[in-house]
Amino acid sequence: MMIRREPMTAAPKVSIILPVYNVEPYLRQCLDSVVNQTEKNIQIICVNDGSTDGSRTILQEYADRDTRFEIVDQENQGAGSARNAAYPFIKGAYTYFADPDDWLNIELCEKASRRIEETGADLIYIQALREYPTGKNRPTRKFKENLPDIRLTPEHRIDLFRPREVPWLKFWNSEFLLKHQIRFSEGKRPYEDMLQSWKGCVLADRIAILDEHLYHYRNFRPGSYQNVVNQSHFAIVDTMNEIETMLKETGKYAAYRNLLVKSKLTRFRQTYFKLPENLRPAFRELVLNALSEDDRCALCPSQDEGANYRPAHRIDRCFYKMLERHGIFDKTLFRSFSILSRLGQFLKHNFLRLK
Repeated sequence: MMIRREPMTAAPKVSIILPVYNVEPYLRQCLDSVVNQTEKNIQIICVNDGSTDGSRTILQEYADRDTRFEIVDQENQGAGSARNAAYPFIKGAYTYFADPDDWLNIELCEKASRRIEETGADLIYIQALREYPTGKNRPTRKFKENLPDIRLTPEHRIDLFRPREVPWLKFWNSEFLLKHQIRFSEGKRPYEDMLQSWKGCVLADRIAILDEHLYHYRNFRPGSYQNVVNQSHFAIVDTMNEIETMLKETGKYAAYRNLLVKSKLTRFRQTYFKLPENLRPAFRELVLNALSEDDRCALCPSQDEGANYRPAHRIDRCFYKMLERHGIFDKTLFRSFSILSRLGQFLKHNFLRLK
């Protein structure tokens, strides 16, 4: 059911989208930071994803006294599906996706709107602070000092992929977002934001940077997908496959192939370490089956590729060094690699037990 408020007197400048599911203890802080934005001409789209706590009541409370709110109700389908459900209702010139258990700097919309207007960018990247239960915080990774503004080559864009795949680090031109259908992965699973992030970054003609910490991310919240480690994290394999399909469909695969392979290996390694011991054997099998012949080629350039080839990071080459023990790669390609990293030890003690 869609609950609409009276129409605003002017088209909103920014549409803020919140996927809401069972975040009652944190929701008011988030909503207060949204309604108190210094940019007042905003639309607040809250998608209630089948909450069973008091989250829906809180949303209604705010909507009853603020006509900028619109509430969309749906059965629980996951954060990606909830964000996608908001797309038909976007009216703002710009769009921002926040999480309802975090909070915004009250100047976020004003400063981000000004920056995107100054640059004519399709999207801009901002900075955030990771807030810990201890009361301490830590800023997200700094942008590279030599990162050019506006028009970025694939090599320059690499700095924007990880760890910036989360939706709250990006502020979108709505026309670009909707024209290219830059949506999230569907379903109740983690990593639902990676596809949207990759697609936006590779398709944007202009990307700009706003190097200010304008968002507060609540780290280690109990109950969040990232902190509940179970078999749902196997979805990282499907997510990387979706990204590969998107790159091929958009004609961007050749430019980003090496980065995709590195991301696969890094994500698979991180996921393995997160999983409990009883799930690791099944995930090992899934990883080995997921690595394609083209993944091998990304690290084993043909003679034609010559000097233009840029190898993946050393620890990911170690991953392939170990996989060749399973007959997947030519071991002569890796004789000069020293296995010094944690990844090498991980594979030595785990992947080699498969046979």
